[in-house]
Amino acid sequence: MKTTFISTVSLWNSPRNALSKMQTDLAKANQEIATGRYADVGLELGYRAGHGISLRQERAELDALIDGNGTVSVRLNVTKSSLTNIRTTAETYLNSLLSLPPLERGAETVRDSAALNLRALTSELNKSTGGQYIFAGTNTKEKPVTEYKVGSPAKTAVDGAFMTAFGISQTDPNVFNISAADMKTFLNSAAFNDLFDGPAWSDWSSASDQNIESKISTTEKIDTSTNANEVAMRKLAKAYTIASDLGIAGMRTETQQAVVEKVIEILGQVTNGLVEIQAKLGDAETKVKSANDRMDVQRKVIDEGIGRLEEVDPAEAKTRVDALTTQIQMSYSLTSQLRQLSLLNYL
Repeated sequence: MKTTFISTVSLWNSPRNALSKMQTDLAKANQEIATGRYADVGLELGYRAGHGISLRQERAELDALIDGNGTVSVRLNVTKSSLTNIRTTAETYLNSLLSLPPLERGAETVRDSAALNLRALTSELNKSTGGQYIFAGTNTKEKPVTEYKVGSPAKTAVDGAFMTAFGISQTDPNVFNISAADMKTFLNSAAFNDLFDGPAWSDWSSASDQNIESKISTTEKIDTSTNANEVAMRKLAKAYTIASDLGIAGMRTETQQAVVEKVIEILGQVTNGLVEIQAKLGDAETKVKSANDRMDVQRKVIDEGIGRLEEVDPAEAKTRVDALTTQIQMSYSLTSQLRQLSLLNYL
C-alpha cells in the first residue's frame, strides 16, 4: 500500500495557479467588451484572418483616397475663387471700355486701370494653398508668374519689340506720331504676339503646361488643376500690357481708339476662355464628390464584412466577465479558508 502526502502548501497554490489564468481571461473579455472586437483576432479566426486583413487594407486605401480628395477639393475651391476674381476684373474692365465713347474714356484711366489689373492678375496666378501654387501646374513649388515691371524679362521684351517697330520708347513724346494703321500692324505682328506665346512666354511664367492629375477613386484619375500657361491667361496678360505699357496716354485719338479696340477684342475672347476653364474645374469637383459618395458606400460594406468576422457578441462577452469575476471571488475566498487550516486547531 502506498501513502500520498498532501500538504497545506499544495492546497494554497492550487487556487492561485488557476487564478492567474482566470485573470488573463477576464482582462481579455473586458477588452472585447470595450472594443467590440476579438482580443486576439488571429487566434479566433484562424485561416479566415487573411480575409480580415484584406478587408482592412481595402478600407485603409479608401480612407487615404477620401482624405486626398479633401485636399483636392480645397485646391479646386481656391482655384475657382481666383478664376472668378480674374474673370470679374476682366469683365468690369471690358464693360468700362464699352460704356463710354473713345474720347470720353480718358487714356490715363484706361492705362492706369490696366496696370492695376495686370498686378491683380499676377497676384491671383501666384496664389497658393497648403504650400503649393495652384496655377503652377505640376511645378507646384515654384511661383508661376513673374511680376511685370522695369527690368523684368517680360517688360524688357515688350520694350525691345516696341523699339524695333517704331524706333522710339513708349514714353517718348513722339508716340503721338504713330498712326492708327501702324499701331494695328504692330499689334497684329508676330514680333509682338509671339511675346505671349510659345517659348517667349517663359519670360512671364515658370508654370508647367501639365496639370495635376489626381487619383480620386480606386479606378479613376482626372486633372484637378489649371495653370498660368492657359491661352486665356496669356491673352489677358497681353490685353492689360497693350493698354498699360504701349504709351496710349501720349497717342493721338485715332491711335488710342485702335489700341482700345484691340484690347476689347482680346478681352471678349478671354471671358469665354475663363468660363471654359471654370467649367472644367467644376466638372472635376463634381467627379470628386461622386467618387467620395461611392467610396463611402464601399466603406460601409467593408465595415459590415469586418464586423461579421471580428466583432464579438456583447451579451456573450458580458456573461463571460460575470462568470470569471464570480470564479475569481470564489478562488480568493477558498484561498483565505485554506490559509486558516492548521494542525494547531486540532491539538
